[in-house]
This record gives sequence, structure tokens and C-alpha cells, in this order.
Amino acid sequence: MVFSINANAQTSITKIQSLYLYNFIKNIQWQNVTDEYIIGVMASDNVVEEINDILSVRKFNSKSIKVKKISSASQASNCHIVFVSAKYASQVKKIKAGANLKNTLLVSEKGQINNGASIAFVLDNSKLKFKINEKACTASGLQVSQGLKSLGV
Repeated sequence: MVFSINANAQTSITKIQSLYLYNFIKNIQWQNVTDEYIIGVMASDNVVEEINDILSVRKFNSKSIKVKKISSASQASNCHIVFVSAKYASQVKKIKAGANLKNTLLVSEKGQINNGASIAFVLDNSKLKFKINEKACTASGLQVSQGLKSLGV
């Protein structure tokens, strides 16, 4: 899953990131998912809205996907995925330290693998890719599929 994009086109990047988030849901073994997957997004309102527009109409394993804006580490504890935009990249370390991230995938838009992100988006020659921090995923109780691992850089 590598998409070629113009690095200045934030709308396109957000759309592609949303599709990646959906594929992360499909390729990670989650514990205790009841009736919906919850994605907490720490980003500007328009980014949250765009991610919601793309993901709220999708389902996986008959479970709906709920997108909600978060603004603090404590709000991350009830999410399956927490997506932190580049604007809030400094919050990754605080979320990792201050939230119960068991069964939570922490995804960062701007690197942050060294600060505890489970997956980090990176631009490589105008292509959106991602890095996987397997240690962080395992610490959160998540099992990443071999297929997803093979797509990471």
C-alpha cells in the first residue's frame, strides 16, 4: 500500500491516511472490540471531519467505525487507534506516558517512533509510507499481520 502524492496536498494526504487507518483496523488483531472501533484524532477540526467522512461509513467484521476528536492523553485511553497529526506531534510522548494504551494503536503523522508511536507515517520521494514499531504494538497487546509488517518501511 504505497500511494504517490503531492506532499503539499493535505487533503489528499488525509484521505490516504484515512484509508491506511482503515487497513490498520483490518490487519491488526484487536482484543475486546464490542460493537465499534473507536479512532481518536488529535488534529485540526477539518482533518477530524475529513477522516470521519471517510471512515464513519465503513465497517469491518460488522463493526462500525467511530471517529472522535481528542485533545488530551486521558481521552486516548478508550480508543482503538489514536491518530496524532504533525501539528500535535509533541503530544505523542505525553499520550504514551499518560494514557492507558492497552489495545490501542498510536499512529503519528510526523515520525515519533522514538517517542512511542506504534506506527508513523513518512513521506519518501512524495510517497506516503509508514514505519511500524513492533515493540510498541506488542506492548499495547496488539498483533500485527505479516502482510502489514511487510508493507512497512
